[in-house]
Parts: sequence; structure tokens; C-alpha cells
Amino acid sequence: MKKISVAKLDALEDRQPQYGLVANIDLVIVRFDDTVSVFYGRCLHRGALMSDGFVDDNDNLICGVHNWDYKLSTGVSEYNNSEVLEKFTTWVEDGDVLVDEDEIADWARDNPQPFNRDAYLGLYADTSHGTPEEPLNGLIQQYARDGLSKTGHHGQVASMGVPRDQVPGWDDIQLLTAQLHRPPLLDED
Repeated sequence: MKKISVAKLDALEDRQPQYGLVANIDLVIVRFDDTVSVFYGRCLHRGALMSDGFVDDNDNLICGVHNWDYKLSTGVSEYNNSEVLEKFTTWVEDGDVLVDEDEIADWARDNPQPFNRDAYLGLYADTSHGTPEEPLNGLIQQYARDGLSKTGHHGQVASMGVPRDQVPGWDDIQLLTAQLHRPPLLDED
């Protein structure tokens, strides 16, 4: 066990998330009353920094991006109990908040991190590539990273140089089966 200080107890404001970094793992440190919790510092949803979040009235640590919640005492999501933010062993000695660097390093080996702190967006990279509800996240991130240098001055285009948002979608060209049959007749015909 290798104890390492991540914060001074007196410097931690009550229920105000604080950022920490140990063994190349982002941490969030939260003091609530006389207790201190140290969690994996990334939201399980999209990888946002939990230290940029806040604590609500129910003592949930809330992600500042999409409001995902984790109990300060356990790291378990109140909304979805199967989602658990990893909680690391914590001590307070001589005014220092300590964690076990070996414990965090072991966790890091089992959970490799995709964040490149030296790259554009570094700590704030969105590790997901969008969901079906958010199909253009990757494109937006590419524009933020490269501008139009890799797509041309018109931005992304589709078939025959037509801007993507003007190309007919599947819903525009889909034929309904009834349209292939002869037109319906009135009852008296």
C-alpha cells in the first residue's frame, strides 16, 4: 500500500467537488459533513469530469453535463442502481486526504483510460461516438478539432456535392406498400 495525498481537508469545501489525479486516473474528491469520498472522476455516461458537477440536496454527486447522479456515500446511481462510480479507499491523517496509489493503479490496469491530456480537448474529450439520438457528435467533434481543413470549405457533403442536410433521407423516398397496389375504389364502384 502506498498512501498519497490528494487534498488538504481544510481546503475542501463542504459538498463542492474537487479534481484530483493519481496514477493517470481522474478523481473527484468530495467532502460532506465529516466524511470524504474519492471516486473515479469521470461520469459513466459520456466521460465528463465529475469535478465539474455539483452535489444536490439528496447528497448525490451530479454530472454537470447530463445530470447523471451518484450517491456521495457509495457511488451508486440513485436513478439506475446498476451504475456505480468506483469509490477508492480514503483516509484523513494530519489534515491530508489520502488514497492508496496502488489500489488506483490496479484499477487503472483493469480500466484503461482513453483520454490524451496533450491532445485537443484533452481532459474534456467525449469518449463516446454519439448515440442513435445524437448521430452527429463525431462530426461536430471533428469540426471542432480540424475545422474545415479535412472537409472542404462547404463542410461535409454527400452525393454529388449536395450538402448533407439537403440530401433526401430514407423517410423521404420510402414507398409504402399500399402505393404499389391499384387505387382503392369507392363502395358503389
